[in-house]
Order: sequence, then structure tokens, then C-alpha cells
Amino acid sequence: MESDHPSHRGGHRGRGHGGDPARADRHRHDQSVFHTLLARHTEIRRKVTQTAQGIDTLTTSDSPEVVALLHDHAHEMHRRMTEGFGLRHWDPAFAEIFAQKDKVRMQVEILPDGVRVVESSDDPNVVLLIQAHGAQVSRFVAGGAKVAAQESPLPDAYRRVTG
Repeated sequence: MESDHPSHRGGHRGRGHGGDPARADRHRHDQSVFHTLLARHTEIRRKVTQTAQGIDTLTTSDSPEVVALLHDHAHEMHRRMTEGFGLRHWDPAFAEIFAQKDKVRMQVEILPDGVRVVESSDDPNVVLLIQAHGAQVSRFVAGGAKVAAQESPLPDAYRRVTG
């Protein structure tokens, strides 16, 4: 899930879009879906199971409209990871998971009432990052926009690797 941090609105318009109008349109669409999901967070159920290689998540709803948004969001986040089209650049954990995208496997299963997403890595350091990301998304579901406006810290044991 993504958001523009309130203190950054207007200051980084187009960041990461490379001047591509289609990418900017996708970003606006993704942002609209995310904000709608945050507004309707009380209609969402989420279960996260940590595994040795990452997380297995089940996110569901009884609302057909919310389910359609979950399908859209999961598909687009998978696409963003594959393309390296990052989001929440101001947020340490989100920026880092996109920086490590080549070490993350993401499988999305569309379900009648939501989505199952399995994120994994063979790198134990990146597993920590995946698990922290899963926990943060669960906090978004629990707390909505108020929580989404806050930074997601890197896990204490995570070692940032460059180059």
C-alpha cells in the first residue's frame, strides 16, 4: 500500500515517473485505490503468517467493492515491484524493499473475497525486511490513514547493503 507523506505533498510531484505521463497516471490511480482502502480499512481483514523465507498473507473483505480494490492494489503492487516503480520514497522500509526488489519473490493469488500474497527471499537479511513490511501493512489495515502517514522504520536487525 502506498501514500504520499503529508509533508511531501506537492514537493515531489512526478518523482520516479521519469516524465512519463502513463506512469504518472498509474501512480495517481494506485494512490487513489490506496487512499480508498485506507478510508475503508475497517472493512478489511488481514492475517499474516511469518515463514522462514518471508510472509504468507491473506487479506479479505465482505464488501465486493473493497475486494475489487484489493485485487487491483495487489496486482499493481506486484507490477511495481517487478518494474522497480517505487513508492513512499520518504519511508525507510518501503524505499528499502524496492531497493532490494531483485531479492524478493512475490506471488499474488486472487481469491473471491480478497487476495493471498506470499513474499519471500533466500537472503535472511531481506526476509527481515519482508516481515517488517508485512507488519506495517497490517498496521495500515488496523489504523487507516493516521497510521499510513507515519514512517515505517527498518527492522533493528536489518543490515542495509549498498552496491
